[in-house]
Amino acid sequence: AVVSTQSTGDGEESLMFCDICDRGYHTFCVNMSALPRGRWECRLCVMCACCGSTSPGEGNWRFQHNEHLKFLQTMCYPCTIYFDKGWFCPVCLKVFDYDAVDDPMVCCDFCDRWVHTGCDNIDDEHYNMLGESGSLYKCILCRGEKEEVYDKHHKKYKEGNKENQLVESL
Repeated sequence: AVVSTQSTGDGEESLMFCDICDRGYHTFCVNMSALPRGRWECRLCVMCACCGSTSPGEGNWRFQHNEHLKFLQTMCYPCTIYFDKGWFCPVCLKVFDYDAVDDPMVCCDFCDRWVHTGCDNIDDEHYNMLGESGSLYKCILCRGEKEEVYDKHHKKYKEGNKENQLVESL
């Protein structure tokens, strides 16, 4: 959020601007006690990047950043729970529920992460072949065809996994 730090006596020192529409808001007008750090979106613009909700749910909105503090996406509270568990496609960063997967997904045999078939350009024929043949699947990220934007849940970071050493040496 771009903020104004000049004091003119009319609340301008607490003025901030939406990162989407550039509307200006005082922190006290939107029930905030301080200026936000990083990205901020107003109530007219904010929407969950995963489920499309315009309500944060039972918690607050979360502005997801990678380890380099690059903004990735805005999520509602329920989607944040799934994301923190690692239940998201590492390509599009959309969360999924193991009990109700809407889009077909494939688990990478090298990083143990689930990837939407559409995110790796896997057509129905290839998808069915992977399920029947028992062949190994290496995702678009492990093949190096797409840059990793958030890898906190990558298999290489899980402790005590000897298989990681094998995968990383390939």
